[in-house]
Amino acid sequence: MKQITSVVYFFLLLILFSSCKSDGCRGCDSNDKPIPTSSSKGIKKTLPLDATVKIYFENTLSMDGYINGNTGFKDVFRELLVAVENEDMIDFQTEFYLINDKLTKTDFGVGTTKISEELTPPNTAGKGNKGSSHFEEILDRILENQEGDAISVIMADFIYSPEGESHVPSALNKLKTYTQNAFLKAGKNDDLDTRIYRFRSNFNGLYYDNNNKKITNIEERPFYYIVIGPKNLLSLFNSEIASQLKDNSGFEDEALFTAANFNSIPIKVITSGNNGRIKTRGGDLEVISYPKSGNLEFIALVDLEKLPVSQSYILDGENYKLSNPEFGINEVGVVKGKNIKFSKSGVVKMDPSTLVDIKGEKYTHAIKFSADGLVSENLNFSLQKRIPHWVEKANSDDDREIKSDSLEQTKTFSFGHLVSGISEAYEQQSGSNKYFNITIPVTQN
Repeated sequence: MKQITSVVYFFLLLILFSSCKSDGCRGCDSNDKPIPTSSSKGIKKTLPLDATVKIYFENTLSMDGYINGNTGFKDVFRELLVAVENEDMIDFQTEFYLINDKLTKTDFGVGTTKISEELTPPNTAGKGNKGSSHFEEILDRILENQEGDAISVIMADFIYSPEGESHVPSALNKLKTYTQNAFLKAGKNDDLDTRIYRFRSNFNGLYYDNNNKKITNIEERPFYYIVIGPKNLLSLFNSEIASQLKDNSGFEDEALFTAANFNSIPIKVITSGNNGRIKTRGGDLEVISYPKSGNLEFIALVDLEKLPVSQSYILDGENYKLSNPEFGINEVGVVKGKNIKFSKSGVVKMDPSTLVDIKGEKYTHAIKFSADGLVSENLNFSLQKRIPHWVEKANSDDDREIKSDSLEQTKTFSFGHLVSGISEAYEQQSGSNKYFNITIPVTQN
């Protein structure tokens, strides 16, 4: 009897072991099989077991002030290196490059997390021409080096200062056009996304204006990370690595550029928080009666969890476009449990019938619409792929008065033209300037 029991026990163990192998669990899979991600941030696409993070430092004279001593720039760089080194969803290999007219791969003879300490003006001297910044050529070279499972991180002030350019408007237009061309060439596989992160740092060096005049005593300057990579890797970078960098006090803004469209957005018009009487039937809106005073107002819930744009971008009503002038967007809010939090009008408590209606469904945001007068058409609206407002505020077309202009000291000469080139390349690739487009059918009682 004991022998029979032992045999049965053996076969049960064998079946259990075989089941574990067939599940493809982490740690028992072969290197050539991708692992599905399970990130709470909504990363759905499978990730490779390992990948490369290629970090490029713009090795020009204008960047020396960021790496001279202990600076905010070095703080963020150090945090980047540590975050990449300790990312547990992918085994990342880090490569570090100095880039100007030459591409110099180096680790300064130290471990990866110590590179930030060795990044100093003396250690970067003599590595290519530090006297000019041809970003259209730098981006072209980096994008040519972008292949396979790799993320490219470009650290720079992105001040355009090409040699021999006397006509500034022409030079800026050239920057935009050549940048667009570089991203169009790189984006032919339609899988590369680009993110931009803006930071600020104390600055210990010389500033060079568009006439190449040396200016001293500029104590704080913005700098940027432009990060390029396949959609799945860049989504991971943003949620797991950049999220740590954004906790730094020097972080200010961000932007996304992608050819992807997100048309399957769950939406539901609700009866809570309305001015006027409405009914909702499926996805339709039926107007029962208009308010005695003011405009007809109603709220639609949407699930934007899979939309890879920043919260500030989603909440900015100016980023939305409506197809007819009868409707407008009053504000965009965030769903918090049984409530909707709007920054202007405050908290809206969803009534019991709404809570029953949405039970088992998930919505992240709420859009408050208004209708001016009687409604005669369906409501059609979209979230536009546009350059965020902060880019325009950060751009300078003339930095010669930066010494005396404190606002100019927060800007970056030529930055808007660089970003425009990136944006137009992605719009041309996707054939659309919308993240999504939604129609709500409207009927009258």
